[in-house]
Amino acid sequence: MGRFAWQYSLLLSVMLIASLLPRDLAAGGGPPCQQPIASRYCSSTQLDMLVPQEGRSKVFLEQLIRGYRPELLEYADRPNENSKIFADIQNFHRTYRIEELASEELGLFVRKENKDIFANGDYLTQAYCYSGGNFSNLHSYYAGLKDSNLEQEEIRHLAMMRLALVQDCLFNLDDYLKSSQTFQGHVGKEQGLYKNWSQYIEAAAFYHDGFFPEAAELFAMIALEEKNAGRKTGWLIETARYMEVLALFHNGREGQESVFLPAIFNSFTEAFLTDFPQSEYRRHVEDMEIGIWLHYGDRDRYYTELLDEIAVGELLTNGKNSLDQLDHLAINALRANIDEIANRRLTHRNGITLLAAILSKPDNVVGLCAQRKNVVSGQHQEIQAYSAMVCDYLLKEKRPSSDGYKDTPLYSHALAFEAMVNLEHGEFDKAQMQISDIAAGKETSLEDLFALRSKQLEVRLKNKTPLDFILNDKILINGADKNEQLSKLAILDVVLYEQVSRYFLSANDFISALSGTADPLLQFALIRPHLDEALVQEDWQGAIMLSKKLDWEAALQASALEKSNKLREEIKLYADLEQDMETLALMQAKSRGRARALSNIAYFLYENHIAPRCSYARTKLINRYLEDCQPVYVHLAAEGVWAENKTVDQPRAPIEMFAEALDLYRQEKGTTAEQARLLRIMIFCAKGANNVSYCLRWKDIPKKQFQSWFETLTLKYPKSERVKYWYYDLPFYTGVYINRAGQELDQEYWYEEDAYLGYLDGGPYGLTVQ
Repeated sequence: MGRFAWQYSLLLSVMLIASLLPRDLAAGGGPPCQQPIASRYCSSTQLDMLVPQEGRSKVFLEQLIRGYRPELLEYADRPNENSKIFADIQNFHRTYRIEELASEELGLFVRKENKDIFANGDYLTQAYCYSGGNFSNLHSYYAGLKDSNLEQEEIRHLAMMRLALVQDCLFNLDDYLKSSQTFQGHVGKEQGLYKNWSQYIEAAAFYHDGFFPEAAELFAMIALEEKNAGRKTGWLIETARYMEVLALFHNGREGQESVFLPAIFNSFTEAFLTDFPQSEYRRHVEDMEIGIWLHYGDRDRYYTELLDEIAVGELLTNGKNSLDQLDHLAINALRANIDEIANRRLTHRNGITLLAAILSKPDNVVGLCAQRKNVVSGQHQEIQAYSAMVCDYLLKEKRPSSDGYKDTPLYSHALAFEAMVNLEHGEFDKAQMQISDIAAGKETSLEDLFALRSKQLEVRLKNKTPLDFILNDKILINGADKNEQLSKLAILDVVLYEQVSRYFLSANDFISALSGTADPLLQFALIRPHLDEALVQEDWQGAIMLSKKLDWEAALQASALEKSNKLREEIKLYADLEQDMETLALMQAKSRGRARALSNIAYFLYENHIAPRCSYARTKLINRYLEDCQPVYVHLAAEGVWAENKTVDQPRAPIEMFAEALDLYRQEKGTTAEQARLLRIMIFCAKGANNVSYCLRWKDIPKKQFQSWFETLTLKYPKSERVKYWYYDLPFYTGVYINRAGQELDQEYWYEEDAYLGYLDGGPYGLTVQ
């Protein structure tokens, strides 16, 4: 019986919480980079931190809950409970021969596309439809039927009808209800117990179809009939009364009628609680008494009642080992609204909620800090102590200390807090040790670890000492302490090292960084931007000498690459280019080998979005400290002689390199396939903004040139080599991007916050970082 209400509670509460969430929480979406030319890493490194910072409160609250009550964040629909539900349903079906009856009654009304499901009996054990409820609802109804005083044939027919409602998409139920003599015979019973149970199914159908006023009225009538018949207790009257309240609650929320005044609605809830004080639905009815204030528009009252419920139930700080689904949903409601709660004049009665509110740095932080002495923290006194430390930092600028939080869930937070403050005060060695300690643990999310690394870099850039980030700010971890998260962090360090090398290292700094870095993966990160520029500038000799500085095999065998197949593939592409570089360095003016090497490198540059270094879009972090992007790159002029090589203002674009390769191929016999491939690539270069950015680099190539390539491919090459159509799509570029809020922004800031995470397996937006 309980699981019926449990599932309804889940449905109601999830819908309620979903309605409260911000509207642009889409996970990813949109281009991670801007046009015309963008970096592979055009995202912001300024991720939120574990210290007081606006917008951080929800994440911090979730981490607190994870530390103190981890079961609240577990998936609620536990498999063992599901398996028990299905086992009970199967036993019921066997006992009352439901499959036999369904075959007789419903067999002729199965939809054609569902014949196999019906014939195999899968509909008895697997839910296919959701408009009529689910198997938890079915299980609850079956449990009530077994305890009723109905005859066995009546139980069988009612059970079959409830099953048909749950699986209504499999059958043509309207045709069955019109033509079934069995159904008509049962419905003909004008009154009595069977009629009430039958009407319950009808009311449930109204409810699941969204006809809440009709459902509430029918549930009320069923309860009244049961009461008048002297059946004042039992599953049917109790559940009908509960469903009446639930339908009325939904009716107000969905806007089908004016929202009840809370006093009127709560007269229904109080009546239910008075008549059924020990009901398993009691907790959810009490939750609806809170939720009605939100429907009515009184958010202050709703938040106050929500905090009271969490505090009185000690949902976050008590020592209970088990919590029900409604506890879980109450916490979700808190997490969804903590930012707004923090900015309202409410009295917080729970240490965790108060701490999360303080950490959001609202306007009334002084008032919130004044409430510290009156909150309830249960047995976890460190929550009050941490609140005091945060307030002392915010209001008095007192330096925090993590010493008092060892062996508590707040230790990693306190350590990160202290590390951030140490960085701001230039105490880099202390911060390095603290960040290393955090990384060695498993409590801190990958995003937060990367944010700490980014903060280390930011302070070094602010002090104009970027080389020190590479030489002195390494994560210090013993081999035995390494974990999976550290491997992921190593991949993200590759991103940071590359940005430092690309924009902030002189030739001498580059030498020091390379010689002071033993990890071949990080050596690749340092070399890569300069190797890219050498390829763009067609400095083949310089590119070869840079390439030979790296042990490619060792880089490819780096253990961290187990977390990034994408990066492994990119490193392999660079390693495979060395032969093409050597071919081009020989300066053979006309040869098939030169044409192949030239087209291979041009395609590599185009496909991997490699452009002149100062054409890249840069993150806010880089732009904030990059005074001017100098058009130079580190060049190995001779063995042991490094220099800064000045770049050509307008190096050839890949499309121009393709054109030369095509001319070279045309001088060689037996190159039809190679010519056709090049023509196809060159045609696609005009299709779409990304191609224009990285293949054409916005060179002014006339439309008639593309049309000529298309006609040549169509008329002179085998049909198998052709493209079916072409279009010329050089987009108009204004340098302005209009965001979702309608604000005009320079294209430089068009990126997704989490694009850096794209190098970890799972894609840029699919990575789990907790």
